[in-house]
Amino acid sequence: MRTRGFAALLAVAAIVMTGCSTGEDPAPEPTTTAPTSDAPSPEPSDPSETKSPSPSPEPFDPRSVDLANAEWEAGDLWYEPETLELVDGEAAGERGAPGRYVTALEDALYVDLDGDDLEDVVAPLTFEADVSEGTYEWVSTTWFAWLNDGEKLTQYPFPLAAAGDCSTQVHQITPAPGGVGVVVDEAQMAWQSACADGATIEVTRTVQIDHDETGEPWLVQTDPFDSWGGACLPMLGPGDDPGEVNVAPGLEAASPDVPPVIVETGIEEAGGSWMSESVDGWDFVTYLQDQDPDFVSYCGWTPER
Repeated sequence: MRTRGFAALLAVAAIVMTGCSTGEDPAPEPTTTAPTSDAPSPEPSDPSETKSPSPSPEPFDPRSVDLANAEWEAGDLWYEPETLELVDGEAAGERGAPGRYVTALEDALYVDLDGDDLEDVVAPLTFEADVSEGTYEWVSTTWFAWLNDGEKLTQYPFPLAAAGDCSTQVHQITPAPGGVGVVVDEAQMAWQSACADGATIEVTRTVQIDHDETGEPWLVQTDPFDSWGGACLPMLGPGDDPGEVNVAPGLEAASPDVPPVIVETGIEEAGGSWMSESVDGWDFVTYLQDQDPDFVSYCGWTPER
């Protein structure tokens, strides 16, 4: 099922009271007597009875949210999200095989991702497959953005970065120099390389959150060129002729100066990407920049094919 979407109204009433006239001659004005010097002076008011203005509420602090004891949507590029309730940073789950999820919040990053002057959060979630009675292998880590609207944090569903055995390795994620977004330093596996060769293609990309005309947030790469800003499946096989690829649904073209060539990733044989299924009318794809000798994989969105 493909869904999208995210109102309040206040009303104020006032009652005005008026008096009525009887039509008779008005009563004489009451006379007043000025107080004499012998009259007692009024008691001074108690300073403690003076009302002070209410203090402004403390701004929402994203650090007040305990993400180690929170509900997460745990998906990666291959497996659609499953809902977890972390307890002390851990929860049982299944990502192709039974295992456990753990989070290391000491590695969480507090940074403004969308330029609204509010700190958002980038936090990792690691899955470890239980291969034999408590022996955990095939470790993969996915970094998610938690967006701050001034009142709460909301997890962004698509992964910002992902790393795993025989796959991309994320070296570090740091605040972007301009004050908005993050810089992701990672290494991709070379096309047709063996697992033992490791990830050797170094990639550095700057990522932030942009909004489309409807206000929907999207992960956007702003450097080295415009492209999808989230995690990306690496190339597994050659692809098509150059095609139309967008940064995100409803946003500008990806790789505007070099034609993008859509390639195969292997997920096609697995039934396609859950990310494609989640956005009506669009497919999530991996592409190379035409004639790139290093075969660096980037991602974007193309009208449903």
